[in-house]
Amino acid sequence: MSNHCIAITLAILCLLIVLGSFVTVDQQDIPEQDKSKHTGYPVWTPPLEGFIGRDNDEKAFAMSLFACIMMSISGYYIIKWTRNNNNKRKTTFFILNDDKTVPTFEFDVNLGFYCFVTAFASVVSLWIDLGKLWVPLGILHNALEFLILVNMHCGGRITSSVFLGILLLYVVLSTGITIFLPWPYDALWFKMQGLCLDWALPIQFIRTYFNTKKHIKNDSGVNPLIRDDDDDERGEINDAVYNSNNDVIVHHPYQILLLILASASHIIGNVTNTIWVYEIRATYAFIVSYAITYPAYAYFVYLDTQAISVLPRKVIHLPDTTCWKVVLVTIFSIALSFLTIRLGL
Repeated sequence: MSNHCIAITLAILCLLIVLGSFVTVDQQDIPEQDKSKHTGYPVWTPPLEGFIGRDNDEKAFAMSLFACIMMSISGYYIIKWTRNNNNKRKTTFFILNDDKTVPTFEFDVNLGFYCFVTAFASVVSLWIDLGKLWVPLGILHNALEFLILVNMHCGGRITSSVFLGILLLYVVLSTGITIFLPWPYDALWFKMQGLCLDWALPIQFIRTYFNTKKHIKNDSGVNPLIRDDDDDERGEINDAVYNSNNDVIVHHPYQILLLILASASHIIGNVTNTIWVYEIRATYAFIVSYAITYPAYAYFVYLDTQAISVLPRKVIHLPDTTCWKVVLVTIFSIALSFLTIRLGL
């Protein structure tokens, strides 16, 4: 049996073990469902003193408002920096499977919309709380994460004519299933798919970082597909150090660590809030994670679009999209999602 078959078998085994552990969950282990103090509708959180809509909730409200402001500012600057990136030396390229290179423009724009959509969904959640009523907005947050993952899988540019249909189908089916499922299966279904995407992002970013480092070590980051016509005249050394405009210099690929930081902060906040659902401090950690995640994404885009590299070019080598590796990442993301939920019961 080949190594990749063994890896997939072990991943499936881990998933089955986690799923099997749900058999021991007692009805009393399921958190009590609270009602929104603003709308009166049931929500997906238990009664929690100091949370939105309850007494002494100034801290949670202020922290949530601050996080929303940070997300909005991050989204604004991401779009601004992406639109103003006209310098070829500052442009970053994706390369997938050592094939063609694609500018990271589409990826960066997706991050900007990701910030705006999440900020809007978070602001609305301050009024209607997290529940069925919030799902039509919350699913957009998940859809943007799915879009970012697919964008990376496609090498930085989605050219498939059927992808939009797939994305719309995901949004409609996921929203419909969540709305019609009874408690607690509605919250379980929505939380599970959200955590799957949240786990997949840091996994893919970590793979991207190490894959890029490996290629830089092997070929000094130079890719002949994106060299200028005047590279030979100017020389590689001059191309790397020439900086008459005193531009910001990034030590490529360390800016990718910001993607890892952002996605890790997001999943840590979600995991903490899922496991310790009755702890107000876990809720605070969840809110604070949003104030860290999206500025980190914005900082990445700043370095991605406004900085030059000490190398001849900024090339990010995306992780291998071999079928068995994609399946492995998917299975592990699902297993980690269910494990997170199980630890909270």
